[in-house]
Amino acid sequence: MRLMKEEYLEAIPWWMAAHRECWKVLVDKWCAEDWAAMHEACRQRRLMMQGQGDGGHPLQSEDPPEAYSNLSIHSCLSSYSEVAKEVHGQDYDPRSHDLDRKVVMRAGGGKKHGRYYLGDSVIDTASTPTLSQIHAQSVSDGPSIRQRPTATQALQAQLEEERIRREQLKATLA
Repeated sequence: MRLMKEEYLEAIPWWMAAHRECWKVLVDKWCAEDWAAMHEACRQRRLMMQGQGDGGHPLQSEDPPEAYSNLSIHSCLSSYSEVAKEVHGQDYDPRSHDLDRKVVMRAGGGKKHGRYYLGDSVIDTASTPTLSQIHAQSVSDGPSIRQRPTATQALQAQLEEERIRREQLKATLA
């Protein structure tokens, strides 16, 4: 879907509202024919990359870790799905709802180094409660607030997943 230049200019996002001139420059670039052709060609290449989805279908937390080009994404999606089900009930399907900012905060143990655990570029910081606000609103038997894995833990998990992947490959070749 492509918007007309006027439609883009009317739909300025919250994070760009204070920079209208910059928004106009971006819109001019997006509306240029050569950019649209290049953008579509790049999109088609991305869809064919491993870990980017299957013919336009995004990966899901239920997919095995080897379906991802970046192994840490699997653990992020799995953690988000688990916490979302704790918060909204076991029948809740996170794929059919918008990203829940409070669940992202719970799954990632808050905002670390200025970034959210998941969906950092799409979450409105101004309307997302802080972890201390979520703590204050929580009941003792409510959904857990998890600790984000440290870099060492994430690396160890990636190495273990890679070891398992190699063993599975050896088993199929034997």
